[in-house]
Amino acid sequence: MIASSCSVYKKPALGQENIINVLADQTIFDTHYPQLERIFSHSIFTPTEEKLFSLNRITIDEFHQGFSRHKNLILLANIDSDDPEAQYIKKMLTDGVLEGVRNGDYYYAVKKDAWAKDQTVLFLLDSKSIYLGGYLERFSDKIFGFFYDKMISDIKDRLFDRFNNKTAEEFLKKEYNVEMFIPHEFNIGERGEDKDKFIRFRRTNPDRWLTLLRSDYNTEISFQENIIQTRDRIGRHFADSVRINPEILNFTPDSTFVKDGLKVQGIWEYIDGGGPFFTYAFIKNGSFYLIDGAVFAPSKDKYPYIIQLDLMAKTTKFLELEN
Repeated sequence: MIASSCSVYKKPALGQENIINVLADQTIFDTHYPQLERIFSHSIFTPTEEKLFSLNRITIDEFHQGFSRHKNLILLANIDSDDPEAQYIKKMLTDGVLEGVRNGDYYYAVKKDAWAKDQTVLFLLDSKSIYLGGYLERFSDKIFGFFYDKMISDIKDRLFDRFNNKTAEEFLKKEYNVEMFIPHEFNIGERGEDKDKFIRFRRTNPDRWLTLLRSDYNTEISFQENIIQTRDRIGRHFADSVRINPEILNFTPDSTFVKDGLKVQGIWEYIDGGGPFFTYAFIKNGSFYLIDGAVFAPSKDKYPYIIQLDLMAKTTKFLELEN
């Protein structure tokens, strides 16, 4: 369906993994932008809003001047238009595909490494019959996954390498009866005993932390309030005490660790700033567990580091719960 480049060797893809460049005429871009923005621009507050993917429209001239080698591309066209972008995209399609788009049989195609190594290219195709909008509505999760799954795969490749901190992993298992993959450059930070038995792992540049906690559950207050009070309590163990911002807080059911757990997402803050956090919280065998990740990275994108911590958190095994 799509013509390959003439060279067998392709240079590495350029650009940021959270930017999707869209080769499209302004008219069709404006037509489908609201749907594409809803699909790709999931937001967190860091404490300013930050989007998972940002969409950037490019022209055919910009495409040929270097954007063809960027990591994430969408080639968006109405095949019955005569704008330069549509004409260029149509040249890569067979007559059968063009007819299929007009009949509503085709609306997308994915090509890996089209103009550069480690590149994802998504073709989104419409016609004068205007089928594409309906497809984007029905298959938004599928469309989102083409880029998101690749982002997660790339982060995993960088995170889960053979240089993991084996010393910290052995300490965690021996002293806390917990197994977790601890990536390189994450080191043991603060620790708590008595009521709040916790351990925190930290990596700098930018600062990010993952905290594992086992504590008592207070039956006189709600599950949500237990999470807030416990997290604020261990937040006082930082050099500068931190706490949850109660105005930006989201609780969702989560079964990552137990059937009836919760995942909390929001903003932690202290006197001079703050950043995003997530917490997995659950009760098991009468104990209260938190697995908490947080990032402090002023003027930097924080979404990639939150994803990194989340992947790390999901490797956690409290061995007393496994038996």
